Amino acid sequence: MKPLIDEWRHIIKGKFIILILLVPLVVAAVFGYIFKNSYVSEAPLAIIDLDHSTYSRQLIDKLNSSQYVHVLDIYDNFVEAELLLYNEKFSGVLYLPTGLEAAYLKGSPINMGLYLDMTLAASATSIRTGVNEVVGLENAAKSTPLTAIVLEQRTLFNPTNSTIMSAVVMFVNLIMLVLLGSNTINIVPRLREEGRLQDELKHPLGIIFRVVPYVLIASVSSYLVMGVLKQIGGLRFEAHWLQIMIPFLLYMLDTSLLAMLIGWTALSVDKANGRILWLMMPSFLLSGGQVSVALLPELLQWINKVIPLSLHFKFLRGLGYKGGDLRYFIPELGQYIVLTSGFLLVIFFLVLKEKHEVRKLKTQGPITNATSVQKAPGF
Repeated sequence: MKPLIDEWRHIIKGKFIILILLVPLVVAAVFGYIFKNSYVSEAPLAIIDLDHSTYSRQLIDKLNSSQYVHVLDIYDNFVEAELLLYNEKFSGVLYLPTGLEAAYLKGSPINMGLYLDMTLAASATSIRTGVNEVVGLENAAKSTPLTAIVLEQRTLFNPTNSTIMSAVVMFVNLIMLVLLGSNTINIVPRLREEGRLQDELKHPLGIIFRVVPYVLIASVSSYLVMGVLKQIGGLRFEAHWLQIMIPFLLYMLDTSLLAMLIGWTALSVDKANGRILWLMMPSFLLSGGQVSVALLPELLQWINKVIPLSLHFKFLRGLGYKGGDLRYFIPELGQYIVLTSGFLLVIFFLVLKEKHEVRKLKTQGPITNATSVQKAPGF
């Protein structure tokens, strides 16, 4: 009995009771919120209307009324489906052929083509469900035994749902994220521990330039990884070798700057390394590698836009898996530039704050390395 009482006293003095009751509740709430959607509602669909008829417009309205489909844009002239699917503005493309209305009124069979982007499997599945549902109702409304509309479906880019294009690429990039982040997150704390931060603050660009070697080496590593996966794992990767290096460099730069921000206020390298979860967990859960972005709640979809890894996956799918050209990704390149500018702006304010703290300490007396570490801003 005495050991039991002794252990109870030990538990009461510690944090076990609070942790065991609170942490699982927080985790359950967070994961329950992230994964609460089981299907994509209103997946974006492009329609190529070559019939330009009253019936085609009615059919488009019925498709747009489906809970599974959102008709995001309508084209009156022929456009290649691949061109519309490169940058993931749409998850599917539906062709309404010339003579659709005439064939439907006569009860003659006519083919409609549906192209689905299977790199976005959740959205593609919703579009397939919604279009099949509408087409089925249209055919059921006809009194003729002939089928009026025949829906021909073609799955593009990852028709077999290859694991290497999803889980393997996600796992490899997460490892690279941890390796890059764990080395750039402690740049400022390392300078602080070594007593060199005050001198470095006189030339803030020098601190930022410290991430450049990491960015270059990580970009080369990412390029080599894609080559190995293509040659050994059979990964479909069609990107031009020079074009893909541009988003690789931008991704590594933004990830390094974000890691530097996360670790800036840490008083030591050890404490900075402990913050790597702040970078890893949002990237793992919200980047679109683990769960489709379209399945995330709307708030998390907005947070997804500031996660560099989500943009990285978008370029891998668009340039690598689909063989798209970089000119189709001007908005995404602009998003990288916005992220870079935002991270640099926050770093600028942190530099000003650090300088203010240094001046404040100087007015209180001589500063030693130990004192500067002890009273550095942050925790």
